[in-house]
Amino acid sequence: MNSLKHIFAACLLFTYQEMANAESFEVVAIEYPPFTTITEQAGGIAFELLENRQAAKNLALKPLFLPPARAARYLRENEWCSTFYPPPENDDFIKYQLSEKNVHVGLLRLKQTDDFTWTSLTQLKGQSAAILRTSVDSEFTQRFTDAGIEVTFAESPQAIIIMVLLSRVDFGLADSWSFERLESESKAKLQFSKTSLVELPVTLYVHNRCVDRINIDA
Repeated sequence: MNSLKHIFAACLLFTYQEMANAESFEVVAIEYPPFTTITEQAGGIAFELLENRQAAKNLALKPLFLPPARAARYLRENEWCSTFYPPPENDDFIKYQLSEKNVHVGLLRLKQTDDFTWTSLTQLKGQSAAILRTSVDSEFTQRFTDAGIEVTFAESPQAIIIMVLLSRVDFGLADSWSFERLESESKAKLQFSKTSLVELPVTLYVHNRCVDRINIDA
């Protein structure tokens, strides 16, 4: 019995030492299920992909979830190391692609019979769109305001969907992955645009100052 206790104690000590030796790194993220979310233990799809890529490395993920506007400000004002939320373009960083396929970012509207497409956002002039909250002068927000679209900020993708379903806005920002995973009742009432605003993979941004200790390449 004593031998078993000693073995068990040794295992606990080894596990504790491994956890203590593991270097943690902060990952900035916003609530954007199913990609990044505090409602799932793993942190969402993006964190699962990241965990798989660096599983063999002695690194421990430390998610930092912030509202979109605060995340943008945090990345401007702090010496961040890694983030799923796009950093300022004038920063020095490396992109790590974590997904094989691109995610299409587009717009949702209430379902109609004709295809939801546009060649220029100006074709949606005079209408309203809900997007995730960010700074009012951000390049992404400016694309809508320059096109004459009234912008309403929302704190989460779920809030955007509700606003569209209740006709509080004409359109809402969404992505192809999340749209496919919508529960059937809501999905049947909505239409995802065939035109994309952005097409991109699930991407982790790592600042150059941290590349040496956060090497995600498999």
